[in-house]
Amino acid sequence: MPASPNPLNYFIGKGIIKFTPTGGVQRDLGNAPEIEITPTIEKLDHFSSRSGVKKKDRTVVTEKGATIRIVLDEVTAENLAMQLMGEVSTSTDGTKSFRIMSVSEITGRIDFTGTNDVGNKVDIELPNVSFGPSGSFNPISDEWGQIEITGDILATEYTDGTSDFGLITFTDAA
Repeated sequence: MPASPNPLNYFIGKGIIKFTPTGGVQRDLGNAPEIEITPTIEKLDHFSSRSGVKKKDRTVVTEKGATIRIVLDEVTAENLAMQLMGEVSTSTDGTKSFRIMSVSEITGRIDFTGTNDVGNKVDIELPNVSFGPSGSFNPISDEWGQIEITGDILATEYTDGTSDFGLITFTDAA
């Protein structure tokens, strides 16, 4: 990768996102025009009381977390069930259905593979994501229908005692 500053580091992201439900089989979520990962932290501030006005002299992180927001263009039973917390069943004639809010949690792994033509490719592995209801589903619209799902990215604990929230890998555009 070129050292900054360099226009070759500019980025127009594209890619493929896949979901592997816990105990299930990986599947492509289809076209996703938006994917956002948002880290969150909680801090504890300390202030010195040694003078007339307290002054902040230390800040420590007390909590770490992250969320993922995915907007999907492909309205499938499996994708909508992720948003509305259902478990899809298939009848003998191939019809799929699910009961709304019939499960408490949908967990699994997210894998994103960068396929962009401009900029470095970014691959993302999130081994532990818990999805919950979010956004709304609009079955009537003059625009393309979309499904928005959000999840909490959970820490993964390793046998060596370390933990993290996932892995991001960069591949040089050149």
